[in-house]
Amino acid sequence: MHGLSHRDGPWLVGLIVAACVLYPTAVARLKLWTYRLARGGQFDRALRLNRAWRRFIPLYGESLEGSILFNAGRYREARELLMPLAFDRFGNPRIESTALYTYTLALTNDGLAAEARPLLEAAVDGPHPRSSFQVALAGCLLTLDKDPERACALMEQVLAKEPIPEYGKNADQARRLARYAWALAGCGKREEAEAQIKAAFAGSFSLKPSDRAGLQYFAGQAWRVLGENDKSRAAFHEAIALSPDGSTAMSARTGLAKLDGKV
Repeated sequence: MHGLSHRDGPWLVGLIVAACVLYPTAVARLKLWTYRLARGGQFDRALRLNRAWRRFIPLYGESLEGSILFNAGRYREARELLMPLAFDRFGNPRIESTALYTYTLALTNDGLAAEARPLLEAAVDGPHPRSSFQVALAGCLLTLDKDPERACALMEQVLAKEPIPEYGKNADQARRLARYAWALAGCGKREEAEAQIKAAFAGSFSLKPSDRAGLQYFAGQAWRVLGENDKSRAAFHEAIALSPDGSTAMSARTGLAKLDGKV
């Protein structure tokens, strides 16, 4: 058996470098695929795969389980799982962590928006506020039916930092426009709110059903605040039809209950 010669050195170094570069990219793509399964409603499959990846793939990184549970509408389980990651050992929120972001979303969607608000305020007031926390705080305020002007200002800050193209927008960008419409409606700016609803849905035919469901939910909230109950009801029903299970459907059903005076 022969050892490596000096001519093998560059090839071996190149192979090691390629592995170091490609491995994290491959893992990131695998995690994104798994997350998209959850966003698409395949919650149990996403949970099984995420647990398998964590067990068998070295350096898999932070688990997606909290996000998957959130998307499934299993908010209490998501919070219990995320709490050790969202807070330090002294109980202080980790204001730049993805875990805290998902934790506050679970609070808001589970009827505990008042508890989410101070956590989101702390994150937004931090030294390096992330746009996602600003959007989450806007949504929290709107859920509480409080301070729509602040919600509107937060959304305008995000949209100014990350302009959205008229066409070719992705799902997150479209949802931000629809959430902005909800904030504008809360401020009594009917024409602007309707314009943003229209902008949010422009080109949305290319989005996945679960993403279109999110758009319908936010549009339903905007129409509700504008007093257009028939349009609001239709949007909530469409959201449920597009994504019958999980967090969006649960939120849409809460919206319908609110229209019927049951919440």
